[in-house]
Amino acid sequence: MTKMTDGAPQEMSADSGSDQVLCSMSVAQLRHAYVTGGLSPVAVTRAHLNRITRADPAYTTFVTVDADGAMASARQSETRIRTGQEVGALEGIPLSVKDLINVEGLRMTAGSRRPASVSAVDAEAVASWRRAGAVILGTNTLHEYAFGGTSVNEHTGTPRNPWDASRICGGSSGGSAAAVAAGFAVGAMGTETGNSIRRPAAFCGIVGFKPTFGRVSRAGVVPLASSLDHVGVLARSVEDAAMLMDTISTFSGHDLGSRPPRLPGVRVDAGRSSGLTLGIPSSMLVGLDPLIERAFNRAVKHLESAGISVRSVDLPIASVWTAVVSSVTMHAEGAVAHEQLVTGDPEEYGNDVLARLLSGLAISKSEYARAQAMRELIRNEVLSAMSGPTGVDAFIAPAVPDVAPFIQPGAFVPGDAPWHVGHSAFHLQRLPSLLGLPAGSGPVGWTPAGLPLPIQVFGRPWEDSKVLWMLGQSMDVIPSAERRTIASV
Repeated sequence: MTKMTDGAPQEMSADSGSDQVLCSMSVAQLRHAYVTGGLSPVAVTRAHLNRITRADPAYTTFVTVDADGAMASARQSETRIRTGQEVGALEGIPLSVKDLINVEGLRMTAGSRRPASVSAVDAEAVASWRRAGAVILGTNTLHEYAFGGTSVNEHTGTPRNPWDASRICGGSSGGSAAAVAAGFAVGAMGTETGNSIRRPAAFCGIVGFKPTFGRVSRAGVVPLASSLDHVGVLARSVEDAAMLMDTISTFSGHDLGSRPPRLPGVRVDAGRSSGLTLGIPSSMLVGLDPLIERAFNRAVKHLESAGISVRSVDLPIASVWTAVVSSVTMHAEGAVAHEQLVTGDPEEYGNDVLARLLSGLAISKSEYARAQAMRELIRNEVLSAMSGPTGVDAFIAPAVPDVAPFIQPGAFVPGDAPWHVGHSAFHLQRLPSLLGLPAGSGPVGWTPAGLPLPIQVFGRPWEDSKVLWMLGQSMDVIPSAERRTIASV
């Protein structure tokens, strides 16, 4: 981990007891405390930096910590608040960014062994956070080039799950998810091509939200698969996720996938429960761990008790073809993005990522075209199921089939059961990314060992707020006394 020292040792002194409360506060709580004078951005940022310094060496969630820049931003926020200037929606909120996204002045590795380059400018989404007053703490570890689901990384380090450090965080935004769960950051920015925001969030017991394709600019983000890549957020509540998303939702002329403006903002829509119908894709209930299944069923009953109808929906085309079409698309487009390096300097890659890129080079144009044709059939099937008077408003399903696996390079071994990317987890989360649908995951329970049991919700294009609201309704199944904010690290 690279640390840029602040030049004020007292601001970086470790205190294992004082940071737990400050680092567990939500965006709304911090904003209120700042405005009323109960807390200052400097004190809160210092607490997060202290916590990172003290505990992150055991969890490896950061590649670079920018203490100098973070404290400077916090002081600027404090001045704006104290002098009555106009303040942003994220004024003084400490956040982190996946190390695949440009942050001005910080080195960006993309999780690879290649020499890091220092970013000259912020990615557009990061710039939006800064304009909203956010304090950028640094950059988070990830799966190499975001091309994998574990975040096991021999180059920049493997992030560990804050709820059990012997287990993975999921990938590829694993460090971002772990940093939020550990209380190192209030929220984080991640990317998703297959399930790289929602799966780490699921394993780390936080909220991960992937917006509708085109809502957030990808300018300044290292590409993997152009028709699948999304920028999204990780947070500890749907309310925080909505605030983080709303500030980065904007049209960009620098991203060919960006959609036109004039879209409604992202917020936790105070929707109505009665009259809503959620669909459960029947194929997404296969091979579940009993604890995952029981937690999901409890969440469904909770939603029904709130007046929401829930029914099973068959998606025969999607259930058979999603994993195949997603893999062909991702591998082929990833090979195009990396073709020059993978053919000229293949030893720069780790074995697992190199194997995926080489398989992508072997995909023919006709095979790719057939996959895209099948992708449209899947899209039509899923959107039709959410259309018309008999259509559902959104889908709900378990986010993963099992709890986070133990860390084993090149393998997944969660307890006694075999688990690999061909498992239904691969299918469970890839469908929304394949179709560009808004989707979020979050915890609806905890195992006796303290591991999260997650659920996911995905819905119609541009109904991001409704999806977040339904996810929040699902998460309300956890009694207040049993809800968790950050892990004790």
